[in-house]
Amino acid sequence: MSRALLCVLSLGTATALQTCPLNFVGNVKQFVVEQENGKNRRTVPAVERAMTAKEFYDFNSYSSHTGFEKAGTSNMFLYRDLNHPHHLSFFWIHGIDHPQGNQPESDVDALITGIPSGVTIAQSDDRTAEWDWTTSNTVGVINHQKAASPPLSVGGHWWFHQNTDGGALDGFPTNLNWEIKIQANFIRGIDTWSFHFGDGSLQQDMDMSEPVYLRPVVTSVDLGVAPYPQVAGAETFCTLVESITQEQLTYTFKWGDETPDTVVTGPAGHVTCASHDFCGPVSATCGGTAPRKVRVFVKKTGCVEMDRILADEKVDDVTCGNHEGVKVSIDKNLLTGHNVNGMDFSNNNAVLTRIPENMRDMQVHTPGTIPKGTAMTLTCCGSKNCEFIVSHYHCPPCSGKVNGGFPALLPLAGFESASCAPKWGLAEQKMVSYRVQVDAGTSLVLPETTEEATSFVIFSKIGEMADPWCQKAKKAGCGGPCPPTKCTCSI
Repeated sequence: MSRALLCVLSLGTATALQTCPLNFVGNVKQFVVEQENGKNRRTVPAVERAMTAKEFYDFNSYSSHTGFEKAGTSNMFLYRDLNHPHHLSFFWIHGIDHPQGNQPESDVDALITGIPSGVTIAQSDDRTAEWDWTTSNTVGVINHQKAASPPLSVGGHWWFHQNTDGGALDGFPTNLNWEIKIQANFIRGIDTWSFHFGDGSLQQDMDMSEPVYLRPVVTSVDLGVAPYPQVAGAETFCTLVESITQEQLTYTFKWGDETPDTVVTGPAGHVTCASHDFCGPVSATCGGTAPRKVRVFVKKTGCVEMDRILADEKVDDVTCGNHEGVKVSIDKNLLTGHNVNGMDFSNNNAVLTRIPENMRDMQVHTPGTIPKGTAMTLTCCGSKNCEFIVSHYHCPPCSGKVNGGFPALLPLAGFESASCAPKWGLAEQKMVSYRVQVDAGTSLVLPETTEEATSFVIFSKIGEMADPWCQKAKKAGCGGPCPPTKCTCSI
């Protein structure tokens, strides 16, 4: 039997019925924590607060003060800063500060491997001699060296008494695949190892003799909606609503399987949860009409009732069906493609010319302007792998305002630099390109843009692109995109 927990945040700020609608913000994010062979497997959300990871750690008196600390216990949890919802952190805290508890003299050694690019050390408790980067594969050995490329590793070597030790990592991506392995030797002073989630009071105790594995649940379109539970078992859903006043709110959880609703009351500003036994897929013994949804309705006196979908059987509206080929979507809106056949083409923002010969049989998707904070999805339908190339105008520094942040984001999604790129028709400058292969029958969700994206285009086709042109460019000394050394900003 599996259990999972999901979190939603909503904000209501006024009191009149016409002016105080509850505004749902934050996203439902799921993460899998388990041990060897699926032991102690749970699908859980991160702990969420409107403060940075460092602020929530609240390091003082040589100790953390998150509120989860407990004598003789090693606590782990994922943490999400709701002011920056794509900043995901990992916390690991041993023991408790005195006089809040009586933590005996303790020793713990640790090693975390598989850390993806972009992660930083947010807090070392007490110092980097106890929690820092390492290239050693030995638990408890810290050589203070960071690997040149991911996956990265962090080591822990703690001795503590009447306080806490531990640390926090920040910057884990929420819409890319990764998995970290957490190993620990609890030498003395710790007799319980727990993983916390939701409001922090919910936890899964782990086997202290085995490693723990942690990874995100990444859907093909990351819309803040979880997959509807397809496996019979109990799952827990939580909602957090903040309001100016701490009055009682009414939460109605609708499960989508023709069973009675669950109605819960709780004060604003506190996580309120409800559990339900799901019966699996729709059948003669399991009700509901596909696609089923889990919804929560929140009501405040004098306010309009608001609701949000927490789980959906049809998360991705851009499905393959019988389609054989490639599909590109932005926020679930399908972008149709066409072949350029060597001809110039344009949209409302871009004019491309001089398209390399080996790119002329690829489908071209011209999305126009997309705002900051938008995610694209690349889907490969059929039985063959697919190739995608994203090309954008490159003339720093001004092009940084219109390239969506792709130079930093695309490598995080597995893209590699490509030498084939069209010309940007509004200037005598070549664009730069990044390419990636997507496995047949799967989708790749790109990180959300960090800037507005206007001057870019997407090429796609089934199979690997035949690229002697690219290879010739590489042999000539161009190992990646080769922008001109000088350019004149044209936008």
